[in-house]
Amino acid sequence: MCLIDYHVHTPLCNHARGEMEAYVKQAIELGLREICFLDHLTLRPDGGALSMSPQEVPLYYQAARKLAKRYETRILVKVGLEVDFDLDTMDHARDIVNSHAFDAIGGSVHFLGHWNMVSHRGRDNCPYSDCQDMFAAYLDHVESMVDHSFFDFLCHLDVVGKFGDRPGDPMEEHWNRVIEKIAAKGLVVEVNTSGLRHPSGVIYPEPWLLQKLHKAGIRIILGSDAHSPEQVGKDFDKALDLVRKVGYERLVTFSKRQRGSISIDPSPLRLASGKA
Repeated sequence: MCLIDYHVHTPLCNHARGEMEAYVKQAIELGLREICFLDHLTLRPDGGALSMSPQEVPLYYQAARKLAKRYETRILVKVGLEVDFDLDTMDHARDIVNSHAFDAIGGSVHFLGHWNMVSHRGRDNCPYSDCQDMFAAYLDHVESMVDHSFFDFLCHLDVVGKFGDRPGDPMEEHWNRVIEKIAAKGLVVEVNTSGLRHPSGVIYPEPWLLQKLHKAGIRIILGSDAHSPEQVGKDFDKALDLVRKVGYERLVTFSKRQRGSISIDPSPLRLASGKA
């Protein structure tokens, strides 16, 4: 199976379980062509508990490279970072990114101000009384991330709806502006299956948004957002059905931040979407 999983976490982020090697073995069992570790790098003071520390980045990088060497005849093991966008820490993040020969850097928005919008425990502290205001604030953050981006791709683009929140107005004009900027920057967008494990119950991006991305010529990458070995490649059969229906025929890959691509294999999947 000529498939990839470019969003895999490790215990270093403090909210994933399983040894790094177990993720690689699971990817091999599923027949994946590539796996990319993309663990969290959150430098803001209120986000460090859910991220590796800057001091742990060299250990993480070397561990991934050792696994790449160990399994080089069976699978391509890549290593990158999921960098939390925060204007106040972007220079520091850039220095860390440039200190190693990472394969891919993903950008994401998890915080709106001081509020962690993707945290179950943070739901009671939501500063927005109106869903529309929350989505507008999120889109402003994403737009700023694109404007200041040194990323290769954008993770879970519409994760703001993780808990099933939906504004009455789909905010298409705001989304169109964001999409126009993503296309102008040449950024890739991740198709992330973790939403199927969230209360939202949808793949990120949702079908209508993915259609807009395709129409704008924006290319895609595939990730499970695995926080345990069993989640590697999770629900990829559903993701591939979606991207094919939209019209995509290829997935982007990265090697030392140089872009490549692979054809989406039309053969029957042996990915176990029923696994935990």
